[in-house]
Amino acid sequence: MRHSAVATVISIMAVCIPAWSQQPEPADEESSAVLAIVDGRPVTTDELWWYMSQTSGGRLLDDLILSHLLAAEAAEQGVKVGEPAVDDALAALRAGYESETAFERWLIESGQTLKGLRMQLRQELLIDALLARRMGLTEEGIEEYYAAHPDEFTTDTRVHLLDIVALTPEEAFVARERLAAGESFADVALEMSHDPSAQQGGDRGWITPDDVLVANVAEVVFAMEAGEVSDPVDCGDHFHIFYAREVEPGRLMPLEEARDQVVERIREVRGITRELLIALLKRRAHIEVLWDDHRYLNDYYADMRAYKVAVDDVVLDLPAAPRLLAGGNLIVPAQAVLEAMGAEVTWTPESGVLEATRDDVRIRLLAGSSMFAAGGAELQMKEAARVEGDVLMISPRAPIEALGGSVQWNRADNTLYVRSRAEPEGEG
Repeated sequence: MRHSAVATVISIMAVCIPAWSQQPEPADEESSAVLAIVDGRPVTTDELWWYMSQTSGGRLLDDLILSHLLAAEAAEQGVKVGEPAVDDALAALRAGYESETAFERWLIESGQTLKGLRMQLRQELLIDALLARRMGLTEEGIEEYYAAHPDEFTTDTRVHLLDIVALTPEEAFVARERLAAGESFADVALEMSHDPSAQQGGDRGWITPDDVLVANVAEVVFAMEAGEVSDPVDCGDHFHIFYAREVEPGRLMPLEEARDQVVERIREVRGITRELLIALLKRRAHIEVLWDDHRYLNDYYADMRAYKVAVDDVVLDLPAAPRLLAGGNLIVPAQAVLEAMGAEVTWTPESGVLEATRDDVRIRLLAGSSMFAAGGAELQMKEAARVEGDVLMISPRAPIEALGGSVQWNRADNTLYVRSRAEPEGEG
């Protein structure tokens, strides 16, 4: 909490420090309040407004727009942040300073007021609460996920295992007969086992199925009961005799015991970052900036809403805008994207046929069809190819992968990232 709040405050202050490039027109002192007097000269609200508008105005307006969006989303989701939560966050922030004096000095140096800091902390907490709601990290959501995925929260069977390793079947059966005659497993292991664990009486400690890589060994070990000694297990060039000192069967963990794991799993499966939440709120809102000095923000918000394609990290200038269909699938201009991958492309609008070749692979797409030819195979796209203007628009994943590339969708920046050469498995 401290890091994010401090970083935001400092970043706002950083854009407020540039030297004055020009002075505003003299203020009408009757309509502009005097905020300070410097060597007899008044500093007025008009001057402050001018300075702010020329330096940090766009950033502050964007922050204010975000606060409106967060408030609306919180009201819609029924999410609230009370004063006690803000008090706790402020106390945690204060605790990061060696003294109250050091904390107050930081407030002064950052140009922040205590009230402003509380506002910032409240917004941070509100974002956290909205993220939790979107990911289902409510009590009800946690209980539902736990109930729907019992296998994820069931512990493995554990065996406290002792082991004797023999190099021949004769050795193995001699060891087994000595155990049957009543000798202690530890003594026989110390004398006969050809394994470093012999010095510990053959004790391998607690093991789970993930610790055993040999199938026939796992089959024997995890079928044993506590106190049982196995017959010799043939592993080709050696033999094992196992003793299950203790056995703990797998069990479904109670929710309270598994709660932290449930929360972590939900975050992995449904993870939404702060940046993505903020982007989604701005993307779905209709925002129109009327402040002349900062109308450039309209382009920023429009760019956030636009769908983009990047090939090998270069954002393409496309002849037609990618768009999302009602079913949720993205379509993109085929020729521009495939050529950016390095394919040779022929597009014939009259026949509705597009052919692309790269290396030894040739694909053939037909307007109106979701099926396409790739070499000697027939593959399918999620959507039928369609002509818009003179541009063939396609669902990109299958054709790109057929040509040896790969795709990844990034929700945070509304961009389809294409790799012209798919990375080999095990890399990246």
